[in-house]
Amino acid sequence: MRRKFIFVAAGFASAILATGALAFGPAKGKVQELLSKYEKTGESQNCLMLSSVRDTDVLDDYTLLVEASGGVVYLNELNGRCSGLGREGRYVRRSSSSQMCKGDIIRVINSFGATLGSCSLGAFEKLSEIPEGETQPV
Repeated sequence: MRRKFIFVAAGFASAILATGALAFGPAKGKVQELLSKYEKTGESQNCLMLSSVRDTDVLDDYTLLVEASGGVVYLNELNGRCSGLGREGRYVRRSSSSQMCKGDIIRVINSFGATLGSCSLGAFEKLSEIPEGETQPV
């Protein structure tokens, strides 16, 4: 019984992380504007330790922005569309693991906790912030 509680508790921790500042997800133009502040480094990781994740922002049905310790930012392009994610801006990930990994299933939830859809995480691609005034073309 205790293992089940830990398993569910880890999922709720992920759900709390997923309800970050962008409660309903930004409009498409806002996503492009936000991503224009970063450039891809070519480095990626398959897993991140949950203890290092500081915030996750839902950008749209296909993309998460994950901030880790030390201000490191990762782009996660989901494996396929996660229907309703951009609109709802929240998800839950149930796992007993202390890591968030490529292939993990996330479920979109509405404000009542009902599941709307699901998808799997992609690799975590490290981004570097472009100095102010030098934004990338959209």
